[in-house]
Amino acid sequence: MNNKIINQSHIFNLDPRVKLGIMVIISLISLTGVVTGNEIFLRLLVMLIPSVLILLIGKYLIGCLCIIVTISAWYGEAFVTFDHSQLATLFIFVSSGVITRFLPSLVMGYYIFKTTQVEVLIAGLEHLKTPRKITIPIAVMFRFLPTIKSESASIKDVMKMRGISLRFAFKKPLQYFEYRVVPLLNSVVKIGNELTIASITRGLNLTHKRTSIVLLKMRWLDWLFISIVLILWVTYYIV
Repeated sequence: MNNKIINQSHIFNLDPRVKLGIMVIISLISLTGVVTGNEIFLRLLVMLIPSVLILLIGKYLIGCLCIIVTISAWYGEAFVTFDHSQLATLFIFVSSGVITRFLPSLVMGYYIFKTTQVEVLIAGLEHLKTPRKITIPIAVMFRFLPTIKSESASIKDVMKMRGISLRFAFKKPLQYFEYRVVPLLNSVVKIGNELTIASITRGLNLTHKRTSIVLLKMRWLDWLFISIVLILWVTYYIV
């Protein structure tokens, strides 16, 4: 198993179906949230759920940072005003609004990416009767992103060995861009084709039901989290 992925037996590694459900609800409330009334406090609780999950899997620095940024942006969007400067108020409101609407979804995506193996995610999507046209691209993407990160790091190391640094980038930006991006693009195309072929070889494009060694079972913690999120969701739109 990739050592960057939290072990599936980790107590706070939720069922992939629960993760996807929480992702949808958090995205809806974050994007459509209001900044007045009692709903703002419920919205804050929902937006903090991904950061709490990040803390629970041991990513303390990232989790605390996300909590601080989320609360600061929420407060700036809902309460900060400058009587003598409408421009400053608008700047705070817009920048805070962008953070509150997109950061919770990004943090939840980070949690899903760090705690979910491809096989488990595919099994969860198949339990949800997701079409293969969606399952295959998601499976390829989960394999694709870490590989591209590794390729980019390798290209950076090679450039350092050849003496191509940021100083060179300031002197010859177009040439630096060529050295940095062209090999990466070639790797992206090659890796994308290889991963697609690998997915098809494993039978992801079959029309009939596949067998799987992954056994998904909802635990009490999964029911607890999805129940809390659903209660907050229903309360948010009723209050």
